[in-house]
Amino acid sequence: MSPVALSEVLSWLRSSGLLADGASLPDVDGNLELTGFAAVDRAGAADVTFWLGGTASSDTHANGYASSVFENVHAGLLFAPPECAGFADRLPGVRCLAVVENPYHAMVEFLNRFASDSSDAVAGCSATAQVHPGAVVEGLVGENCVIGPGCVVMRGAKVGAGCVLEANVTVYPNVEIGEGCIFQAGVVVGSRGFGFYEYAGKRRMVPHYAGVRIGKRCSFGANTVVAAGFVSPTTIGNDCHFDSFVQIGHNCILGNNIFMASQSGLAGTVVVEDDVELAGGAQVAGHLTLGKSCRIAAKAGVTKSIPAGRMVSGFPAIEINIWRKAMVNLKRLGEKGLR
Repeated sequence: MSPVALSEVLSWLRSSGLLADGASLPDVDGNLELTGFAAVDRAGAADVTFWLGGTASSDTHANGYASSVFENVHAGLLFAPPECAGFADRLPGVRCLAVVENPYHAMVEFLNRFASDSSDAVAGCSATAQVHPGAVVEGLVGENCVIGPGCVVMRGAKVGAGCVLEANVTVYPNVEIGEGCIFQAGVVVGSRGFGFYEYAGKRRMVPHYAGVRIGKRCSFGANTVVAAGFVSPTTIGNDCHFDSFVQIGHNCILGNNIFMASQSGLAGTVVVEDDVELAGGAQVAGHLTLGKSCRIAAKAGVTKSIPAGRMVSGFPAIEINIWRKAMVNLKRLGEKGLR
């Protein structure tokens, strides 16, 4: 997002109807600027963030935070629930505490108002990059990249040295790609995630301006989609490889050396540790963790977190040896019934 004066944001907030009943905002130095947004446990002195209250905690920052995190937060502007009225003295690292009726909705409204502009993003294409005449490059493209026909690199995107975008690849704003990555035809990186929330009796879209961060030497098969994060980016480590039609949902955090075969997918807010493999058609529900080196068999449906080193199959996914025995017993039961 472009830098914005804190005083301008507070002026918008006073007229927005988002403040809790009886809440007020302080007058601030007009020179103070807000330069970004982040999860509450990652925010800096110039960031906007929010806290929902309660005790829930999540590595992907989608469900709220423990009070110990809240009390140690540093932020330029913090949206907090009515129960936090009068807490300003307990938050020395927060420039401005905004007590609002619904912190999640306030954060969404802020993002829609101030975070969608990438006009100040750095743009440019290395002299050694090969860009097809039919490509559109508005972002930053590194040395020795190959950008094929129909590709779009939007303003605010950064493509590292030596990357190959084969054809019709779309890279959205606030996507950063490491060196040596390969994207086959039709890949989309950084599109809005499939996220919604309830407010005032209506289901509303969640904006996803936090983008995507991709490490080095990753490959993406044809028509794979990586959705952008909400307030923290969707993250993929180094040496990860994805087949065609793979879906990686918003807010996911993937480690290194991960392999996902065709038509496998991760719902939003999944943590995938190093060396995990998903076979074709495997699907993982949201807000789960796949432990280091676990294996998900073809067409498995994962509904619970999987410990490190396990191999699972079936729906709902269970230890593969148990699943095999269950299938044998089920077959025998079926055959017995036909006699």
